[in-house]
Amino acid sequence: MCAFAQIKVIVTPQINTPPDDDHVKTRVGELALAQGARLRDLRKQKGLTIDDLAQRSGLHFNTVGRIERGVSDASLEQLYVMSLALGVDPSELNPFQPAQPPNQLSSGLDDEVFVLVELLDVRVSAGNGAVNTSQEHMGRFAFSRSWMARKGVKPAHARIVHARGDSMADKINNGDILLVDTATKSLDQDGVYVIQLDGHDYVKVLQRDFSTGGLQIISYNPAYKPQVLSAEQAAELHISGRVVWHGGEI
Repeated sequence: MCAFAQIKVIVTPQINTPPDDDHVKTRVGELALAQGARLRDLRKQKGLTIDDLAQRSGLHFNTVGRIERGVSDASLEQLYVMSLALGVDPSELNPFQPAQPPNQLSSGLDDEVFVLVELLDVRVSAGNGAVNTSQEHMGRFAFSRSWMARKGVKPAHARIVHARGDSMADKINNGDILLVDTATKSLDQDGVYVIQLDGHDYVKVLQRDFSTGGLQIISYNPAYKPQVLSAEQAAELHISGRVVWHGGEI
């Protein structure tokens, strides 16, 4: 007897009828709940509130809340802007994919040990000023969570930008990256800050003048003279954040 004679061929008939409506609604509801839970877990991993995520993504906080609860289906556009705000790949919000363990970041780094900080497409001038019209996310850098805690920087407020120019050389050079604590909006102590002045973004040393109530804007490069602000001018100065670390090529 031919060996092939013992093989049974089973043909699965093609289903030509649409799926049951109740089954579809139930399954879609389950997927919406799974997607909402994944969004909530990622948001909490980043140390963000619903309002924080709403502001970063440009969505209403009620919309974010309804998506997290599985009450509303998220559009592709909403998923995309929320993934940008969270600094994750959009696929991580896909309910059809298995969720990652909550203590693991997409990079494979342990979320309890490291923090991934967003690198923005922003140049702050160490020179004559820079105008930034975009804050597109370009990538992420990992920092020790305990180190950031010692620096007093909360992960949700940390951002990385590039320095451009030579006014802060040789300490901060052209192309260096700066870790900025955006929670600092006032001059509580002398130090290096990212500021906005006359519509331009700068990285400069700010030094208070207690005799006048004003301050000096100082460059490390002695070729650039300090700029003195009166108390009234100092009150109008916009501080974007305090620089807590910088790095660059040797």
